[in-house]
Amino acid sequence: MRSLEILWYTVMMLWILNAGGGVLAYTLLGVDYNDASGDCAFLILDPHYTGTDDLKKIINGGWVGWKKAVDSKGKNFFLHDKFYNLLLPQRPNMV
Repeated sequence: MRSLEILWYTVMMLWILNAGGGVLAYTLLGVDYNDASGDCAFLILDPHYTGTDDLKKIINGGWVGWKKAVDSKGKNFFLHDKFYNLLLPQRPNMV
């Protein structure tokens, strides 16, 4: 995935992005992009969470958190051998 294009979408549309690939699904809430280094992280919410609105449980349980585009072991968050469907909701012009 192209981090800058995702960043542009989230900033310009002020909206979330949903992605699914293989057996995985994500709700992307934010993007942190370092222009100097090119490092990128995504604020991801797992859409499968069905519990109560207990923020401590959600955060500590890993249901939401920052995921690096490429981790310290060189593994990509979005796998290059998978096809991802993207849902890009459009904000109404009147809002």
